[in-house]
Amino acid sequence: MDGFVASDRPDHGVRVRWHRDPVLGCAAIRLAREGDLDAIASLFAPSLARYCGNGADWLLDAYLADLIDVRSRLDVAETYVVEDGGVLVGSVAFYADVVQEGWSSFPPGWAGFRALAVHPRARGGGVGRRLVERCLARARALGAPTLGIHTIEVLDDAVRLYLGLGFVRCPEFDLRAADIFPSGTLEDDLVVLAFRHDLS
Repeated sequence: MDGFVASDRPDHGVRVRWHRDPVLGCAAIRLAREGDLDAIASLFAPSLARYCGNGADWLLDAYLADLIDVRSRLDVAETYVVEDGGVLVGSVAFYADVVQEGWSSFPPGWAGFRALAVHPRARGGGVGRRLVERCLARARALGAPTLGIHTIEVLDDAVRLYLGLGFVRCPEFDLRAADIFPSGTLEDDLVVLAFRHDLS
């Protein structure tokens, strides 16, 4: 993302110059603070916007409503952010045990993560990869046997990222989207895909 500078723009877009760190390779990841809640919540709509119109808008709308409730995750998850030049450009919620997610179908004792978001103007700078790598490192440090994640096929960037980092499909833990976010529509066949990364 070289060439972008942080600026206020009439359309409220965020333009970011991605500063490379000689040790970390990119801006440092840190735990979220109370004052970050609104900035984290503001990441989700821009992050999901490119996927609209692909037949899953009802699910994306329901998912967005869940995602922006950052406070509900702050007490049960380790929420990490990537900040560059005072601007939050990415975030993820890591769960030491997936049962803390509330609806996960993964076995108790697995670690999990969700609510991964990268602002569109920071895509391509390794933000998402670094956040998932942080979750992998935390899961290993805690002795979890496996790190699990659910996503949907429409979020193809996320699917590619997870596969590229060594996650594999585990369809026995797939979920019906309508069971998580009841839609009242006929689109009940959408599947939430399960992926796992074994750590031992």
